[in-house]
Amino acid sequence: MRVAAVALALGLGAVSGPAFAQSQPFKPVIDQPKLSINIGGGVVYGFSPTGGDPERLSFTPWGDFNWRDRIYGNPLDGLGYNVVKTDKVRAGVQLRPHYSGQSTIDGLELPDLGADLAVYGFVRVPGNISIGGRVMRDVRGQTDGTDYYFSVANQSVTPVGLLLSTLYLRGGDAKSNNAYLGVDTAEAEATGLQPYAPGAGLQNVGVAFLMMTPIGDKWAIGSFLNAERALGDVADSPLIQARKREEMAYRGGLLVVRRFSFD
Repeated sequence: MRVAAVALALGLGAVSGPAFAQSQPFKPVIDQPKLSINIGGGVVYGFSPTGGDPERLSFTPWGDFNWRDRIYGNPLDGLGYNVVKTDKVRAGVQLRPHYSGQSTIDGLELPDLGADLAVYGFVRVPGNISIGGRVMRDVRGQTDGTDYYFSVANQSVTPVGLLLSTLYLRGGDAKSNNAYLGVDTAEAEATGLQPYAPGAGLQNVGVAFLMMTPIGDKWAIGSFLNAERALGDVADSPLIQARKREEMAYRGGLLVVRRFSFD
């Protein structure tokens, strides 16, 4: 369903972006090597990078790197650079992939894989809480839209591992919202859905929890849960209403990664 790709495009970054703390000024838990690389994968529920059925388990590969805590990359944040990196502040730029997928509703079209240029800033406050956000602008001509993201996140050490808890809010302009959740006249005639053109405004609010549990010195298991509710015009889209459920999305999964460090 078309909403499968929307779930990934709008929500997945909230799960894994803060998880690896590459753009977040959390207190360091371990010494950061000159270069670190993580490679792995696992099973996820609630989204599909290829636009497939989100309500089944699917395999997702993972890989990321971090050089001197300045330059980093992963499948969700894309390629990033911390222009400002102090003990309590991170600010920088990212070239982020904007995932889409194949629609399983005949007559509906999705944008192709896009790219967003983002600027971000986060500050750490007492309690090891990171507050901040980013603004993203499509630079590949898929939506010509602008999105924004705000989060409050906490990192804490537990007996099981490193727990990251994030409360986030997302929004976008009319071009961005309409590209993924609008129904134009031709699509309405082909599908029987009502024409719909969402305006600018909030997209969703959500909460995410990710636990990183070490296995020895080189391996770790990441487990995450994410609950998200659509808001505003996005919640009224026929593509969400067609799901015949509340405007809630739930995601979860397990990832196993192998860490490589180079000093």
